[in-house]
Amino acid sequence: MPLYRRRLLAFLSIDGLYEAVGGAKRNPQAPQFTDHYFTGEYPTHLTDLHGRTMSDPRQVSLLKEAG
Repeated sequence: MPLYRRRLLAFLSIDGLYEAVGGAKRNPQAPQFTDHYFTGEYPTHLTDLHGRTMSDPRQVSLLKEAG
């Protein structure tokens, strides 16, 4: 089979992704892009992963209180 008919699958590393978009090397303390989907390093505490504490509300209401 000719080379042009073969299907190739390749992945970029996070550093390769930053290089491909012309950015500087990734700063793990303050990433330049939203890459947490790929790294798993989310900027907030994930309550569904780490659980809740007694002081955390179970649900946040977005409705305005009457009064």
